[in-house]
Formats: sequence, C-alpha cells, structure tokens
Amino acid sequence: MGKTLDYLQWRGDLKFSKDPINDIDLLIFALLSYLPFKDIVPGIESNREISLKNAASQYLASYSTSGENSSKANITALSSFNSNAELLLKNAAGCPRFAEIRLSRYDENTDFVAGRQFTALTFTIQDLERTKIIAFRGTDNSVVGWKEDFDLAYMEQIPAHESACQYLKRTIGIFSGRFIVCGHSKGGNLAIYAGSHLNPVQQLKLKKIVNFDGPGFNFSIVQRNPFSKNEHKVVNYLPEDSMVGLLLEPVGKRVIVSSSDRFIKQHNAFNWDVHRSNFIEGELSGSAKLIEQTLETWLTDITISDRETFLEALFDILGASEGKFIKTDPQESFKEFRNILVKYSKIDQKTKALLTSVFETLTSEATKTLSESIKEKLPRILGPADK
Repeated sequence: MGKTLDYLQWRGDLKFSKDPINDIDLLIFALLSYLPFKDIVPGIESNREISLKNAASQYLASYSTSGENSSKANITALSSFNSNAELLLKNAAGCPRFAEIRLSRYDENTDFVAGRQFTALTFTIQDLERTKIIAFRGTDNSVVGWKEDFDLAYMEQIPAHESACQYLKRTIGIFSGRFIVCGHSKGGNLAIYAGSHLNPVQQLKLKKIVNFDGPGFNFSIVQRNPFSKNEHKVVNYLPEDSMVGLLLEPVGKRVIVSSSDRFIKQHNAFNWDVHRSNFIEGELSGSAKLIEQTLETWLTDITISDRETFLEALFDILGASEGKFIKTDPQESFKEFRNILVKYSKIDQKTKALLTSVFETLTSEATKTLSESIKEKLPRILGPADK
C-alpha cells in the first residue's frame, strides 16, 4: 500500500502507449492544477504548448519552497498541500510517463467583486489518441474561494460554473480527439457542471468526468435534466471521512477510498491509499454519514432566501470581498478574529438574529441526528438481555 506520490515509482517508467491512462493519473493532473503556472504554461489565447518537464524546470526555479530564488512571501503563502504538489511535479517531470505530456491553455480568473475563483489548464497525453485532460483547480486558501463553495447551497450557477463552461466549450471546439474532465474539491464540481452543459456534438468528444471529493448540487434550484443525460460518464471518489464530497446531491457513481489520515485531513488527496494503479477502496465512516444527514436536514429547514442572507453576511464578516486569505498562523488568526468581532458588531440586528438562528438550527440538527444514530445502534450494542 502506498500514496499518490508512490504511484510514480510503480508506473512512472511505463508510457501511456504501453499502460493506458487510469484514475490515479487523473488525480495527479487535478492536483497539479493547484500550482500557479501563469507565465509558464501558455495562456488560453495561445496555440503553443510546453512539456511537463520544461514547465517543471521553470516552475521549480521560480516558485519552489526549497529553491534559491524563493522569497519569504512565497514560503509563507505555500501550504504543505502545495509543497506536496511541487514534489509531485518534480517527480512526474523525472519519469517517462509524464515528462513529455504537453501543457496548454492556462486560464486563471479570480474576481473578488464577482465572487469568482477559477483556474484550469489542459494536458495532452502522448498516446495514440492524443487524449486531452482538462483539469479544474479546486478551492484555494482565499476566503472568496471558500465562499463560492457554500454559494452552491442557494445559487443555480456560481461564477466559476460560467467560467468552466466557457473554458470547456472553447477548448473542446478547438481540438480533435477525446476529452476527459477532472478536478479535486470544487474543481470536481466544476468538471461535472461544465461536462453536463455541452451540446450533443461536443458530448460525443467527452469520454469521462472524474470528481475527486468535490461537492454535488442542490437540485431543488438546479435543473437535473442536463446532469441525468451525462450521469453514466461521472465517477466520484470520496475518502472514508469525507465532508466536502458529501455536500449536496451527487451525480454519477460513488467510490469510497481508504485514507491514512482522519476527518477533514482526508480531503487532502495526497493521503489517499493506492496500490499499483488502483485506489484502495474503503467504507464511508459513521461520522461522514452523520454530517451528510445533518446537512440534508439543515438545507431542508432553511429557506433559500435565508441561506443567501446568512452566507453573504458570514463571508462579508470573514473578508471575502477584500481578497483575504485563510490564516494558518495562530497569531495572525487571533488578529483576524478581532477584526471579525468588529465587523460583526457593525451589522444590523436583523442579520445578527438570522446568523444566530441558523447556527442554532445547525447545532440542533447535528444533536438530533447524533441522538437518532445512537438510538439505532443501542439494540446492537446492548443485546437482547440488556434492553
């Protein structure tokens, strides 16, 4: 048993012409999309490409946390997740399977006013079909990025959905051959949305959609029909303690993956268990099922209008409109907490009451669901003689 990085040691020497693309390869592309390739990978308006090997060389010379040219600001901004992504890029560039893959059409668009966080790029595989992989970046550490995830609870289309559709339609219209669309976290949600909104001719080019622990959709406000037509092409991978991937309703097949970490840390796909060219399957944990049931009930009880007011107020307090990033340093977090209290004190009483009410409802639903879960298990725990 190993991790995503170990996969390169097992399959890195086999080119795609000898060993066809698999879903661990697709996870690697999804994870690489988190790296800032701007000014390295040609942009969406360009017809040029760059090999992964050359892109890695330029990236590591400019941005690497261990490189001589890295600044203190770069080191602070990069998380351990991005450090793993850098290591993944370095190792992939050094093996025959990935070195000559072509990267192109890098598109990055973050707009704090519109509430959009979006990035995508295209990988061209050196196989007989020259298969194209479009990878959508998931949520970064910006507050606006996290806000967009939660906006799925009340918006029919978030700003990044529009960007993803435009990107996929333009790209699929330019190239020939078959396409696979993938993404991790919100990137997986974007992959499903964009792939499901292609026209019938474009759909013929779409081979598969893979969502790595990304949220689903609220079909009480989103039309289900476009997704139903494409559902047989969709695969969702969720870790055993999934939280993000259980948000809202799923589209397509679900596969539960074993992970060595616990709780929210399982969202980091670098911790998922693999063996050779397959993920090691697991079972959804009791805590994950509890979260799923709680959120389902909560969303049913809170009106769409109140969801919008609640989330807009919450993320305004957190600073989404100011382009802020989630702090990981304890001292910085404490300073940010003081700023949050100041902002909270300035909002109107009606919004304050709604914030309090929603939080109380969520807590109540979690308590009720937990209680019901315990009652269901009691007969099995106690046995007939103890009842």
